[in-house]
Amino acid sequence: MKILLTAIGKRVQLIEYLKKDCCVIGVDCGDLVPAEKFVDKFYKVPKISHPLYIKSLLKICKEEKVDLLIPLYEKEFINLCNFRNRFEEQGTKLLLSNLDVINTFNNKYSTYEFFINNNIDTPKTYLKDSLPNKLDYPLIIKPIDGMGSSNVFKIKNEKELHFFIEYIEKPIIQECIEGIEYTIDVLCDLNGVVISAVPRERIEVRSGEVSKSRTVKDFPIINDVLDLCSKAKFIGPITIQCIVTKDKKIKFIEVNPRFGGGVPLSFEAGVNYGKYFNLMCNKGKINPIVGDFKEITMLRYDEAVFI
Repeated sequence: MKILLTAIGKRVQLIEYLKKDCCVIGVDCGDLVPAEKFVDKFYKVPKISHPLYIKSLLKICKEEKVDLLIPLYEKEFINLCNFRNRFEEQGTKLLLSNLDVINTFNNKYSTYEFFINNNIDTPKTYLKDSLPNKLDYPLIIKPIDGMGSSNVFKIKNEKELHFFIEYIEKPIIQECIEGIEYTIDVLCDLNGVVISAVPRERIEVRSGEVSKSRTVKDFPIINDVLDLCSKAKFIGPITIQCIVTKDKKIKFIEVNPRFGGGVPLSFEAGVNYGKYFNLMCNKGKINPIVGDFKEITMLRYDEAVFI
């Protein structure tokens, strides 16, 4: 089975796990891409904003007879959804949620509205023009369409709020919740059924990506995640973030319809994504394994590629 990953950058661990069960083709627009040295085949493609980006992916998928296209970069999701039928016409399934889901969760305020409308506990969130007169500090401010921890700031007072609200383009302002932060790696089949859900405690984060983490069999979190997923038809890998407060309230803060940076921990904990990708493409029977994983700790470090 052949899969194609976009924007592979430095996703070396992800590629090495998937190669156990799949032939992995990688694409990127960069000239110096560490993960290029680990995929079975690499193609340099135009930037996602280039008019020929989709055409180049279609050509690669056709020539390589790619079974599954798995995008890794949020900025390309909407464009790929619009060409889903073109890929499927030539035999490549796009492992990505539908356009409505992408539009909802690529926008952090739309995500907040989804949580509120579906009775999912979440921190209070405001747009720049809808701030109440009285605010309790600290607050969190971040871009409405941001990725990772880029331009995410903790605001301690009104002076900082006035500065950052102008500094950040299209900001949202969020209640700051104290507690333990978790990322949940979720895998859904092509019909939106949850195959696995693995909570990972974020012990240490570096440049927006988790560097120390451990899997935790926290069934209240898992059950709340299953409830969330029942209200939105997700497809493929999903990353969900929540904070558990001291009084055990679970507050969801983000949903990203893609692989998370720390997903290798869930692979190592027992979720064989490559196996399930094969079953999806071959229409094999998939038995969910929700809650069936090992509790282990991941300590990440840097390696180098020499060329």
